[in-house]
Amino acid sequence: MTSQIGFFLLLLSSSLTDAFVPTPATPLSASFLTKSTSSTTAIYDTARPEFEFSFEIPKKGIADVGTAEVRLPPLLDNSEVIVVRYDLPFGLNAAPDGSGQVVVTEDGKGGEKVGDILRQTTYWRGTQPGIFDVSKNAANFDLVVQALVTNDLSVADDIVLVFERPL
Repeated sequence: MTSQIGFFLLLLSSSLTDAFVPTPATPLSASFLTKSTSSTTAIYDTARPEFEFSFEIPKKGIADVGTAEVRLPPLLDNSEVIVVRYDLPFGLNAAPDGSGQVVVTEDGKGGEKVGDILRQTTYWRGTQPGIFDVSKNAANFDLVVQALVTNDLSVADDIVLVFERPL
């Protein structure tokens, strides 16, 4: 079991997209939604601008970690980013689909909808927070679940999930 955990942590550390940028904590801003009207259909279209958004990093008690500032390349040609914060424990109905991504299968209380692609989640390595790139690891659903369950009440009071919603 210990070797599996060590391997898991190594994989998590190699799959981060953007590190947390410590800045003064600010509430979640509505300016994180980005829409595109690109006419191409390619996945990972480099001509389309990246989503840029930020969110307050989950914390435990009075510990203030700061704000995560994220840049995320879109997967779809026409989509927006949805950032959802849940108090722990939480429920999420999502599973791998034929596109090779983890997709919401039932609308959730946090605002996620059927068809939304789970792109990122906060995760914890001990007491250190990080962003786990679900899209890059979607082929290994067990690893995605392991990243999700690191968000427990021993390290944080809530979890942040980032979805890409087709328009």
